[in-house]
Amino acid sequence: MSKKWITLTAVTAISLLSLTACTDNTKVKEALEQSLNKQKEMKSYTFEGSTTLAISDALLKTSNPLTNSLLTLVKDSTIDWKGISNVEPLQFQTDLKITPKGSTSPFEIPILIKDNKMYFNMPALNKTADEYYAIDLQQMSQTSKSALTLDTLKNTSQLSTSLGNLVFSGIDPKWYKEAKEPVKLKDGSTAKSISVELTSKNEKDINTVFQTKLPEFIGTLQNNGFIPADKADQLKKSPPGAIQLKTPSKMFVAIDDSGFIRDQSIDVVFQMTVDGKAQENHIVLHQTYDAINQATALTKEVPKNVKSFDEILKLIAPVKK
Repeated sequence: MSKKWITLTAVTAISLLSLTACTDNTKVKEALEQSLNKQKEMKSYTFEGSTTLAISDALLKTSNPLTNSLLTLVKDSTIDWKGISNVEPLQFQTDLKITPKGSTSPFEIPILIKDNKMYFNMPALNKTADEYYAIDLQQMSQTSKSALTLDTLKNTSQLSTSLGNLVFSGIDPKWYKEAKEPVKLKDGSTAKSISVELTSKNEKDINTVFQTKLPEFIGTLQNNGFIPADKADQLKKSPPGAIQLKTPSKMFVAIDDSGFIRDQSIDVVFQMTVDGKAQENHIVLHQTYDAINQATALTKEVPKNVKSFDEILKLIAPVKK
């Protein structure tokens, strides 16, 4: 009788532990999903980040030669940035520092959005450091067929939420982990950290989920002006499994007491097969958010030496077939 009770007790304990683990992991996943939705409430913030890219031609190459030449500058590079973003009215500033692979000489692209105009200086196009190109975003929103408009620029936090939910909503809660100890943020406060890692144990399952979400993921990027129509069509027509997530890949977020994501890191390896040839891509990204909803004032002034970007836009426009 005692052995039966011991066995029954052991089975009960294991069942309770399994149930608790499942419940805890479900709560961890829910916390991440809530934080992604919370990002929609960010109306102003400062940000800082960097990314290291190793992107194949199969992913970025388009039908336009000028666009391809610009993408060539960044597809194998490290990009650092720091800036301020306010949604209403749309005001934004950042300084991009791009260091191509193997180079010790980075080039910088300062960007300012103010009064419905975007100003930027690009060394490959501008003759001097004080010469800026300007794009009238209001006019472009009304007359251009581009999906990149004032509204889509304002809704970047919603875009991040949509893409994040697409990627993570289908992943089994058991693959989510919350660190036992909180992480410390730059301002001295603490945040809980949640991570998802692609391993040999879950690679097949997560890729199955990824394949079902991929067309919508590509469509969302296209509709918000971040992928040209010809490239989006090409990716959507790719055979099943042409794009596969690979190990080791992982995602980490730090969520503060208010529910905002304050720190995030993504390290993803993915393989893309085109014409039977597999090409590997690798993206490492880290970004932090601070001063959320504190309406931080811009520090950049509207440049005086400004040229219209209309002529360049004509060159970048998709080639008509």
